[in-house]
Amino acid sequence: MALPAAAAVVVVVLYLLLLGWGMLMQVERLSDWTRRLTKRVNPYLRVVAGTRPGMLYFNLSALRHVGRRTGRTYVTPLSAYPFGDGFVLAAAYPHVDWLENVLAAGECTLRWNGDEYALDRPELISRADAMKAYPALVRPFLAGAAGQNKFVWLHRAAKREVG
Repeated sequence: MALPAAAAVVVVVLYLLLLGWGMLMQVERLSDWTRRLTKRVNPYLRVVAGTRPGMLYFNLSALRHVGRRTGRTYVTPLSAYPFGDGFVLAAAYPHVDWLENVLAAGECTLRWNGDEYALDRPELISRADAMKAYPALVRPFLAGAAGQNKFVWLHRAAKREVG
């Protein structure tokens, strides 16, 4: 049974606030907790991820990628920030599947602010370089994040159809 829309919004906001608190406080067990909770919250986040309303909360975007083992297409809601010729994304905890999938495939698609972007050439970058992409308000959440050591820079693909 689906939650009413207002309840879903409350659940999502509480999840994101707790995630931010855990990152600021460097909670060591955050990754296990985050992994379990993310599986439950992502279906609600997917509804607004990549849309203009979704941009109101930390640039919530939708990353479409192919599973490295299954070949199945997945859509993962996450924050993405413009950087150079593409976008920077942060892994919320170590060994995230979406990052492993994107690195294996070498390409993905990002829905950001209502537009679709074909991305390729994933490049792991340092925290210092990644921070250049993030607004000052967001940096404290990432600066002390426990386990959040991976940032990927995805470049816009030269010529590839999105869809």
